[in-house]
Amino acid sequence: MFLSPNPSIQVYKIMVLIAAFFMLLPLPIMQYVGEEGLMAIKSYEMFLSGDWFHTVALGMSFPHPPLWHWPVILISQVIGWEHVDIAIRLVSVISTWLTAGAVAYMAIWLFPKEDSSIGWLAALIYLSLGEVCFWYGWLGYIDACFALFIFSSIATLWRAFEDKSARWLCLALILISIAFLIKNITAYALFFAAGLVLITRLKRWSLLKNPFFIILTCLAMSVPSLWQSFISSGADINTAGSSVDDIIRKFIGFDLFRVLNHWLTYPFIFIFRSLPLALFFIWLWLRHKQRFQWDEPLTTLALILLVCFLPFWISPGGGARYLIPLYGFVALLLTGLLLQLNQLQLKQSIRLIALLLMLKLPYSLLILPYVKDHMPERDIKAVARELIAISHDAPLRTQSDVANGLSIAAYIDVWQQDNAPIHWYNGKEKGVYILAEEETDDFGELVKTWRLRGSLVYLYKQD
Repeated sequence: MFLSPNPSIQVYKIMVLIAAFFMLLPLPIMQYVGEEGLMAIKSYEMFLSGDWFHTVALGMSFPHPPLWHWPVILISQVIGWEHVDIAIRLVSVISTWLTAGAVAYMAIWLFPKEDSSIGWLAALIYLSLGEVCFWYGWLGYIDACFALFIFSSIATLWRAFEDKSARWLCLALILISIAFLIKNITAYALFFAAGLVLITRLKRWSLLKNPFFIILTCLAMSVPSLWQSFISSGADINTAGSSVDDIIRKFIGFDLFRVLNHWLTYPFIFIFRSLPLALFFIWLWLRHKQRFQWDEPLTTLALILLVCFLPFWISPGGGARYLIPLYGFVALLLTGLLLQLNQLQLKQSIRLIALLLMLKLPYSLLILPYVKDHMPERDIKAVARELIAISHDAPLRTQSDVANGLSIAAYIDVWQQDNAPIHWYNGKEKGVYILAEEETDDFGELVKTWRLRGSLVYLYKQD
């Protein structure tokens, strides 16, 4: 199953470097997308407060751990807070690069009989996965960084169980604790679900009787409680508890049609967003009756994916973004399957990846900016500039916690760094301008209305 001499390791190296560089293309071009404005606001307000352990947005406590914001703050200090939109995306891109490196290292360990190109091939496959390449690999959300630590922790746990190594186990537990401090306790759910698969496959049930293993695991599991008790004890929001509440909401309040639609379409969405290779393998299987051998590593990878996929599949509120931590295992699985192809099929696979990377160029520089920003009524920056001109030096408040309002506030905050950041309107202040997402008589005089990205944005003046 050796890959050399054609395609060569040099080809893989060049394609990996191109794929990695292309992750940077949308960073300076795109305006805020979705929740990116909220990520920027939290980072900026954390920096202004000098409190690196509690997240605040619009002057209010927010139920997210703080760790993701630390590199954003450091990068923004270097490139300037007016470029915080680039900073939040750089954290995602760097996380994606590091995940590709972890995938490469894991591939070398899982497939030791292959030649030196296997690591580069696995990294290339990860960087070319549709979900990673076109969207969450660069988008300024927490998910790419969350995925890095979840994948690395499970991969390290696999190594710990296989080698019966205390050092690898300690590292795995540290990594999953960092994952919690980046986002929420769902990290532990994925970690222990994958751990159950690994214990079963590797027959390491004796570890459950090992005092050292039990103590270390309990310490890792206690991190959310310790964090709440010693760091967030004075906060108004329970970080772990709010995560549990959010998880519960993913399972309730949905009608039967929504539930059935989710159950039927969710696996296909996951497979489609793993293009191009996942679709190519399905085509080979259907059209050419390609049969794949499922050896020990591939079967374990498939089971880890299935067990970690099931909770999001069952939950009708499980969005596609929650699957980002699984794409590292998808890349490893696809790498193992790719090694079973003949030379012609291998060349076709690499050409498909090359075609995808070529599409990334016009997608990033033309298609995505046009769809998101340059179509009529989509210019968030123009609305933010006009709002500044209208309000002058008067205090500006907000009653908009949707994407448009958050994006406007994020731009104004860093464009007017001499002013206090925009805070949530408490309903009592006078002489302030108020940004709102709904029309109301409670905020005084309606100054102006904008149609922005399919919704209306209102500006009021409360005298």
